[in-house]
Amino acid sequence: MNWGEILKMVIPILVISIGWLLGQVSSFSNRLISIESKMPALITSDGVPTDSPLSAEKRAKMREDLQRDINDLNVRLRLLEEREKR
Repeated sequence: MNWGEILKMVIPILVISIGWLLGQVSSFSNRLISIESKMPALITSDGVPTDSPLSAEKRAKMREDLQRDINDLNVRLRLLEEREKR
């Protein structure tokens, strides 16, 4: 085999490889544009992540539970302080 025949066999493979690579770059670019277009919904202009409705609901429930526990502890503390005074 001479170099001319080898080049005839390799050039189509290189062309196909470059075409595939360009397709992947284009696909990546489209995915990146899609992600960037959704970013304002995920992050505020101040750079703070926004809550999804589910996480906001769970956080509100946790806050209520913690507030109830703190109130219970305050009542118990007052009762203990009153017992000590007697």
